[in-house]
Amino acid sequence: MNEAKQTQVQTEKVMDVSELKPIESIESVDLNQHHKKETVIEDTKIIKVNSNYTDCKTQWVLKVISEVVHTLEREGEDKIEFRASELFNLAQDKDGNLKGFPDSKDSNLSKFMNDLRIEHPKDLIGRKATIKTYDKEVDGNKKTYLKFLY
Repeated sequence: MNEAKQTQVQTEKVMDVSELKPIESIESVDLNQHHKKETVIEDTKIIKVNSNYTDCKTQWVLKVISEVVHTLEREGEDKIEFRASELFNLAQDKDGNLKGFPDSKDSNLSKFMNDLRIEHPKDLIGRKATIKTYDKEVDGNKKTYLKFLY
């Protein structure tokens, strides 16, 4: 004869159910609402990132950053700001020293600058650019990102 074992869960009374109040839930954002909308380029930075495609395992890139396109205000936490950004490869020598920006018409940076009708990356700040959204799977979850359409 098998007897069912009962598991006793210890509980602690935190508050009475009647005292529960509704709280504002965390707002979710559909970043696709920004697809093909214009934004202003707010900043550019030259940074070095890890790369599996160069001999020195790092690559100099130009990071182009838009103004904030959406903000989530969260109670008790810092606000979350959403902006478009993109990394464009810069030219470097075989030792990883930064040389300049590629002038090939096939480079993504050249295509982007051509769309904006500028000849040098220094002229990017303050220009209007179009946002492109794209989805990427991260740890099994689909996430939407903002970059530039060119």
